[in-house]
Amino acid sequence: MDRRSFLSSASATPLMSAGAMAQTSGSGSGGERPPNILFLLFDKCRRDAFNCYGLRKTNTPNIDRLAAEGTRFDNCYVPQALCGPTRASILTGSYPHWHGLRRNVYPIKPSALPSNYQEAIPDPWRDTRFNLIDNWAFYLNSAGYRTGHIGKWHLGPLNPGFFDYWKGFNSMLRHWIGEPHNSRYRPDVHTDQGIRFIEEGAGSDEPWMLYQSYYTPHEPLDPPKQFLKGYENEEHPGYWGNVSALDWNVGRILDALERTGQLDNTFIILTTEHGRTWRDRPGTAEGMCVPYDEVARIPFILRYPKRVPQGKVWQSGVSSVDLMPTIMSAAGMNPLVGTVELDSRRPFLHGRNLLDVLQGPDRWEQPLVIENLPQAAIDGSFYEERAIRWERWKLVLRAFDNRPVYRPGELYDLEADPEENRNLYASKADVVKDLARRLQAFGERTEDALSVELAKAALG
Repeated sequence: MDRRSFLSSASATPLMSAGAMAQTSGSGSGGERPPNILFLLFDKCRRDAFNCYGLRKTNTPNIDRLAAEGTRFDNCYVPQALCGPTRASILTGSYPHWHGLRRNVYPIKPSALPSNYQEAIPDPWRDTRFNLIDNWAFYLNSAGYRTGHIGKWHLGPLNPGFFDYWKGFNSMLRHWIGEPHNSRYRPDVHTDQGIRFIEEGAGSDEPWMLYQSYYTPHEPLDPPKQFLKGYENEEHPGYWGNVSALDWNVGRILDALERTGQLDNTFIILTTEHGRTWRDRPGTAEGMCVPYDEVARIPFILRYPKRVPQGKVWQSGVSSVDLMPTIMSAAGMNPLVGTVELDSRRPFLHGRNLLDVLQGPDRWEQPLVIENLPQAAIDGSFYEERAIRWERWKLVLRAFDNRPVYRPGELYDLEADPEENRNLYASKADVVKDLARRLQAFGERTEDALSVELAKAALG
């Protein structure tokens, strides 16, 4: 049986037994070809880097077009403000405490930063500490999608086995192939590869999925010089130039989709793994691993005219963990329950299907949680952290592992204080307790013991 026949054959069941393969029933009624899936992922990209967010002036016309033709989410948060853990959450739809990958992995011994595993991990997919195999890329490949990955992966250096086309790397490759500004710019090369993959899928009965992952705007901040235009007198011009260079490449990809007649049958996701801060925030060494909005609140755009509203700005909260069930739904597939018996299954799928959410009212339905480990100590002590965002409020609680004396948490009113400068923890006990109860309920629902512990401590 060819892939097209397989895609049209069986209807999916709501829950599947151990070892079962995800199946698709098409994107609509029986026999309809599922959409292509294009996942565009940036690295260390702030929400204000896109002009469409209206926070500063940047040159991002192609990204702005995606937002105008789709839905832009104004309150999307990462589950952990670090590369590898959030990438694992994007794929699995589960929070880091469940999938277990809490630090960045490298195939050789990395730097001594606490955000890195200190041993070489050449293949996290075969490391029993991590629960990664229940992921949408694997299921799409198993269900007949032609799958490709290009660019930064940060979940090991090798193809995990479910990409038909692989041009990936773990991390740390420089943005220029050779001498900066006298060689090819790697994001351009990766875009060339992505366009070829897209062109090969034109006219095929076989749907494709492309995971197009760029390492920029992560440092080094050295984009092609033409993209610095307009930023010469600003702070961090190389950062904004990196974003504009990415936008140009996004435009090239959109042109390829239009030219080959595939644009409106391609479900497009554009987001980042986390943002970055230039402020002296506690717990960070490289501008990440903290719960503050310039790091943990990220840009996120969906475009798919058949199921995503056009020109909409969604105000209530969503999370990177929502991507897995959303992508599965777009492909007409049911998420698997995992590889254990149903009656003993732990709840690994924490995200929501945003295609369903967008059909309802724009209101906060559940809180968003951020599960950070720091890069730097506070008062000489390392810690693990839980932050919870609910409507206008954000609560930050920490469990310190050295000299574990009680330290009060942090509470911010993001409507009155969007820069998170005024800690209201001591003056808003009722709000602290409300958010702590919500954090405890999250911990009990997802089996996160630390959320429960910190919440109970805050409740007194």
